[in-house]
Amino acid sequence: MASEPLAIYLNDHLAGSVAGLELIDTLIEHEQGRPVADRLRALRIDIEEDQETLRGILARIDPDEHKVKQAAAWLTEKVSRGKFALAARSHPALALLEGLESLGLGIQGKLALWYALAEVAPHEPRLAGYPYEALEARAVLQHAAVERERLDAARAAFGVDATAESAKA
Repeated sequence: MASEPLAIYLNDHLAGSVAGLELIDTLIEHEQGRPVADRLRALRIDIEEDQETLRGILARIDPDEHKVKQAAAWLTEKVSRGKFALAARSHPALALLEGLESLGLGIQGKLALWYALAEVAPHEPRLAGYPYEALEARAVLQHAAVERERLDAARAAFGVDATAESAKA
Protein backbone atom coordinates (compact mmCIF):
# COMPACT_ATOMS: atom_id res chain seq x y z
CA MET A 1 0.00 0.00 0.00
CA ALA A 2 1.39 3.39 -0.99
CA SER A 3 2.12 5.84 1.75
CA GLU A 4 2.60 8.93 -0.40
CA PRO A 5 -0.06 11.49 0.64
CA LEU A 6 -1.06 12.21 -2.96
CA ALA A 7 -1.61 8.50 -3.67
CA ILE A 8 -3.66 8.11 -0.50
CA TYR A 9 -5.75 11.17 -1.39
CA LEU A 10 -6.41 9.95 -4.93
CA ASN A 11 -7.28 6.45 -3.75
CA ASP A 12 -9.72 7.89 -1.20
CA HIS A 13 -11.44 9.85 -3.96
CA LEU A 14 -11.49 6.83 -6.23
CA ALA A 15 -13.19 4.83 -3.47
CA GLY A 16 -15.68 7.68 -3.11
CA SER A 17 -16.43 7.56 -6.82
CA VAL A 18 -17.10 3.81 -6.56
CA ALA A 19 -19.62 4.50 -3.80
CA GLY A 20 -21.10 7.40 -5.78
CA LEU A 21 -21.75 5.23 -8.84
CA GLU A 22 -23.34 2.58 -6.64
CA LEU A 23 -25.58 5.25 -5.12
CA ILE A 24 -26.64 6.47 -8.56
CA ASP A 25 -27.50 2.90 -9.51
CA THR A 26 -29.66 2.60 -6.39
CA LEU A 27 -31.44 5.87 -7.17
CA ILE A 28 -32.00 4.88 -10.81
CA GLU A 29 -33.45 1.54 -9.73
CA HIS A 30 -35.70 3.24 -7.16
CA GLU A 31 -36.92 5.86 -9.63
CA GLN A 32 -37.35 3.52 -12.63
CA GLY A 33 -39.91 4.87 -15.09
CA ARG A 34 -39.67 8.44 -13.79
CA PRO A 35 -37.89 11.30 -15.60
CA VAL A 36 -35.37 11.66 -12.77
CA ALA A 37 -34.05 8.15 -13.56
CA ASP A 38 -33.23 9.20 -17.12
CA ARG A 39 -31.43 12.31 -15.89
CA LEU A 40 -29.48 10.23 -13.38
CA ARG A 41 -28.45 7.80 -16.14
CA ALA A 42 -26.96 10.70 -18.11
CA LEU A 43 -25.20 11.96 -14.99
CA ARG A 44 -23.83 8.48 -14.35
CA ILE A 45 -22.07 8.52 -17.73
CA ASP A 46 -20.33 11.80 -16.82
CA ILE A 47 -19.32 10.49 -13.42
CA GLU A 48 -17.90 7.31 -14.96
CA GLU A 49 -15.81 9.48 -17.29
CA ASP A 50 -14.57 11.48 -14.31
CA GLN A 51 -13.71 8.24 -12.54
CA GLU A 52 -11.67 7.10 -15.56
CA THR A 53 -9.81 10.42 -15.55
CA LEU A 54 -9.08 9.93 -11.87
CA ARG A 55 -7.84 6.40 -12.56
CA GLY A 56 -5.49 7.82 -15.21
CA ILE A 57 -4.10 10.36 -12.79
CA LEU A 58 -3.76 7.74 -10.09
CA ALA A 59 -1.90 5.41 -12.45
CA ARG A 60 0.81 8.06 -12.80
CA ILE A 61 1.13 8.40 -9.02
CA ASP A 62 0.51 4.87 -7.76
CA PRO A 63 0.02 2.07 -10.28
CA ASP A 64 -1.52 -0.14 -7.59
CA GLU A 65 -5.06 1.02 -6.89
CA HIS A 66 -6.14 0.31 -3.36
CA LYS A 67 -8.76 -2.34 -3.96
CA VAL A 68 -9.37 -2.62 -0.22
CA LYS A 69 -10.58 0.99 -0.05
CA GLN A 70 -12.76 0.47 -3.10
CA ALA A 71 -14.20 -2.70 -1.61
CA ALA A 72 -14.89 -0.88 1.65
CA ALA A 73 -16.67 1.88 -0.29
CA TRP A 74 -18.67 -0.74 -2.16
CA LEU A 75 -19.63 -2.49 1.08
CA THR A 76 -20.58 0.79 2.75
CA GLU A 77 -22.81 1.61 -0.19
CA LYS A 78 -24.48 -1.81 0.07
CA VAL A 79 -25.32 -1.09 3.72
CA SER A 80 -26.61 2.33 2.64
CA ARG A 81 -28.68 0.64 -0.06
CA GLY A 82 -30.40 -1.42 2.64
CA LYS A 83 -31.11 1.70 4.70
CA PHE A 84 -32.38 3.41 1.55
CA ALA A 85 -34.69 0.49 0.75
CA LEU A 86 -36.17 0.58 4.24
CA ALA A 87 -36.67 4.35 4.11
CA ALA A 88 -38.15 4.12 0.62
CA ARG A 89 -40.87 1.78 1.84
CA SER A 90 -42.26 4.26 4.35
CA HIS A 91 -41.16 7.60 2.85
CA PRO A 92 -40.09 7.19 -0.79
CA ALA A 93 -39.78 10.91 -1.49
CA LEU A 94 -37.67 11.42 1.63
CA ALA A 95 -35.41 8.52 0.62
CA LEU A 96 -34.90 10.15 -2.79
CA LEU A 97 -34.16 13.50 -1.14
CA GLU A 98 -31.54 11.96 1.14
CA GLY A 99 -30.00 9.96 -1.69
CA LEU A 100 -29.72 13.03 -3.91
CA GLU A 101 -28.28 15.00 -1.02
CA SER A 102 -25.57 12.37 -0.53
CA LEU A 103 -24.85 12.37 -4.24
CA GLY A 104 -24.57 16.16 -4.26
CA LEU A 105 -22.12 16.07 -1.36
CA GLY A 106 -20.02 13.52 -3.24
CA ILE A 107 -19.92 15.75 -6.30
CA GLN A 108 -18.80 18.65 -4.09
CA GLY A 109 -16.00 16.41 -2.85
CA LYS A 110 -15.00 15.70 -6.45
CA LEU A 111 -14.99 19.42 -7.18
CA ALA A 112 -12.67 19.92 -4.20
CA LEU A 113 -10.42 17.20 -5.65
CA TRP A 114 -10.16 18.95 -9.02
CA TYR A 115 -9.45 22.29 -7.30
CA ALA A 116 -6.69 20.74 -5.19
CA LEU A 117 -5.08 18.96 -8.14
CA ALA A 118 -5.19 22.12 -10.26
CA GLU A 119 -3.44 23.98 -7.44
CA VAL A 120 -0.69 21.38 -7.11
CA ALA A 121 -0.27 20.45 -10.81
CA PRO A 122 2.17 23.27 -11.65
CA HIS A 123 4.52 21.86 -8.99
CA GLU A 124 3.91 18.15 -9.58
CA PRO A 125 4.77 16.94 -13.11
CA ARG A 126 2.77 13.72 -12.69
CA LEU A 127 -0.39 15.81 -12.48
CA ALA A 128 0.32 17.85 -15.60
CA GLY A 129 -1.73 17.67 -18.76
CA TYR A 130 -5.22 17.28 -17.36
CA PRO A 131 -8.02 19.79 -18.11
CA TYR A 132 -8.71 20.69 -14.49
CA GLU A 133 -10.76 23.78 -15.33
CA ALA A 134 -13.03 21.72 -17.58
CA LEU A 135 -13.32 19.02 -14.91
CA GLU A 136 -14.21 21.68 -12.34
CA ALA A 137 -16.83 23.21 -14.64
CA ARG A 138 -18.36 19.80 -15.30
CA ALA A 139 -18.55 19.07 -11.56
CA VAL A 140 -20.32 22.41 -11.02
CA LEU A 141 -22.87 21.52 -13.72
CA GLN A 142 -23.32 18.03 -12.26
CA HIS A 143 -23.97 19.48 -8.84
CA ALA A 144 -26.45 22.00 -10.24
CA ALA A 145 -28.36 19.19 -11.96
CA VAL A 146 -28.48 17.12 -8.78
CA GLU A 147 -29.49 20.18 -6.77
CA ARG A 148 -32.50 20.81 -9.05
CA GLU A 149 -33.60 17.21 -8.53
CA ARG A 150 -32.94 17.46 -4.79
CA LEU A 151 -35.12 20.53 -4.41
CA ASP A 152 -37.93 18.84 -6.37
CA ALA A 153 -37.57 15.85 -4.06
CA ALA A 154 -37.67 18.15 -1.02
CA ARG A 155 -40.95 19.66 -2.18
CA ALA A 156 -42.40 16.20 -2.71
CA ALA A 157 -41.07 14.85 0.59
CA PHE A 158 -42.48 17.72 2.60
CA GLY A 159 -45.80 18.00 0.77
CA VAL A 160 -45.25 21.24 -1.08
CA ASP A 161 -47.16 21.49 -4.35
CA ALA A 162 -44.76 23.11 -6.82
CA THR A 163 -47.59 24.32 -9.08
CA ALA A 164 -49.35 26.01 -6.15
CA GLU A 165 -46.09 27.64 -5.09
CA SER A 166 -45.39 29.00 -8.56
CA ALA A 167 -48.94 30.36 -8.81
CA LYS A 168 -48.38 32.38 -5.61
CA ALA A 169 -45.26 34.05 -7.02
